[in-house]
Amino acid sequence: MNKIRRWMVRMLISGVLLFGIQAAQAACTSSSGSGTFASNNSFTIGTTAEQVTATSGFTCTGSALSLLSTNTVTATIASTANASGTSARLYNDTSKQYLPYIICKDSACATPGNVGSSTTWSSTTLLGLLGLFNASDGSLPLYLKTSTGSNLQAGTYTDTINISWAYHICFIGVAGLCVYTDGTANTAIAVTLAVTNYCYIDSAPNVNFGSAAFPAGFASVTSNSLSVRCTLGATYSVNLNSSNNSNGSYRQMSSTVNSVTSYLQYQLLKSDATVWTTANNTAATGTGLSQSIPYTATVNATQANVPAGNYSDTVLVTVTY
Repeated sequence: MNKIRRWMVRMLISGVLLFGIQAAQAACTSSSGSGTFASNNSFTIGTTAEQVTATSGFTCTGSALSLLSTNTVTATIASTANASGTSARLYNDTSKQYLPYIICKDSACATPGNVGSSTTWSSTTLLGLLGLFNASDGSLPLYLKTSTGSNLQAGTYTDTINISWAYHICFIGVAGLCVYTDGTANTAIAVTLAVTNYCYIDSAPNVNFGSAAFPAGFASVTSNSLSVRCTLGATYSVNLNSSNNSNGSYRQMSSTVNSVTSYLQYQLLKSDATVWTTANNTAATGTGLSQSIPYTATVNATQANVPAGNYSDTVLVTVTY
């Protein structure tokens, strides 16, 4: 009777140990990752650093058991598709332009990594290490941040980050003992940024003809220019639409005296001396910098005399791109 009781105790202990080993199993795997920056216009990208959380494609899973051990994961940025030396860059095949960016292990980008450099995540508990795998797909996140100062054409800019991983992790722990697993893996992270066109009207100064007794007495105004800033390579057109109705090829300034409205005809002439009408836009191509669009304003000297008064018109400047 005593022999049977001892045999049953030994089987029970063996079963507990087997269960403990299976519950602490874990593994690291690799797959492709991605990082997609928010689409923005060329001026925002040129002046403001953009940041995105990328999925690295490297994942470790296992027991949440805390172990008093040192577990490490090391990532080496082996290469990027468009690197210049140790700097990572996005590239657009149409414009042949590059946008530098940095790769970081933390959201504050306090520790940026260059191409060829390595960075290590370390924790004295398995629970602490596994808690780092919090990217959207459950992988270890990387943080990508663009550089400023660029003057880019619109288009899609891409890069591929190739990372080599090495891990040293205690996956099995019983009674405080660790069995370390060492391994390596490789992931490729596709990075994308879409740049869009944009235009600004930097200045549209008023036109003042001064004063004269007769229409023929007004001098032309040639010192005024519109100033427009559009994305490099963007085609755009400028339309000038008057608030007063036109009379043939002439725009009209109006003045109302004693409930009677009179009109003083004038024209806006492009740099090639053609009349800039509401239906005749001016076309240009952006440089990313402010562009001057000159014009000449002139009063119709052959029109009939009009009553004395203050004549004005409001011209709406519209840039279409």
